Amino acid sequence: MAEATLAAARLAVVTMRARPALTALVPALNIIDKNQRPEVFPCIIVGEAQAVADDADCIVGDEVFLTLHVWTEEDGLLAVKNIVGEMRRAFRGVEGLQDGFEVSFHWSDVVFLRDPDGLHSHAVVTVRALTEDTVGI
Repeated sequence: MAEATLAAARLAVVTMRARPALTALVPALNIIDKNQRPEVFPCIIVGEAQAVADDADCIVGDEVFLTLHVWTEEDGLLAVKNIVGEMRRAFRGVEGLQDGFEVSFHWSDVVFLRDPDGLHSHAVVTVRALTEDTVGI
């Protein structure tokens, strides 16, 4: 059994890798959950996560906020914005079971940034996931 943010992150990677329109822009092997600087472009790196308890009488749940970092090698924002558009489509209506948690995704927000080096663009995406522990206490 896992933890809510880990289950949500794993399902997020599976969800993104399963969308052909997204993997046409970002190869599936460049969608990763690792602590590293971007070495290949374009890429999507699963970043930070926050879990807020959302328990009820008979439900052990969390509201999870996942941060996804999108990196491209470009001097504008066109490619990074196209990637984020496909990410949003990929997460729309997705619900699934991952590592003992029911997870449902909801798009939250995105910030587009120009890297100071002038060679890269970056988007910071926040996806909200509602999770329920199906294994229980």
